Amino acid sequence: MFFAKQLFSIVALSAFLTVASAQVRACCTRTGIVQNGDTCDKLSARDNVSTFQLGDVNKGVIDPLCDNLFPGEVLCLGLQSKDCTTVTVVQPGDTCNAIARAAGIPVTTLLANNPNINSGCTNLYPGEVLCTAGQIFNYTCTC
Repeated sequence: MFFAKQLFSIVALSAFLTVASAQVRACCTRTGIVQNGDTCDKLSARDNVSTFQLGDVNKGVIDPLCDNLFPGEVLCLGLQSKDCTTVTVVQPGDTCNAIARAAGIPVTTLLANNPNINSGCTNLYPGEVLCTAGQIFNYTCTC
């Protein structure tokens, strides 16, 4: 009896995740394929998507540490009306002011499009991929 309940729970969860994944995929404007040795930052840089956006549009697929990617996996890179393809890879010593200035955008736009960056920009790291578009994307809306 216990085994049957566990099996039912696993099947139900699998069905829920499949439906949730199908809903995201229906809104997906482009996809990328994980290569051997990819990290979220490496894949983001290669496919012109911010590290934040990659994680945001693949909630429930990519874990918060991004350590569950597997070669051949197809990931959504952007959703309808929220797909930033203008990106910059953070270099050692970069600051939000310098990145925004080089992109020709206000720091407020940089922070709005990269909500994972704190207001003091103290959590930037080399290799992180940031959206540097002039347009502000609303990541809270659904498609």
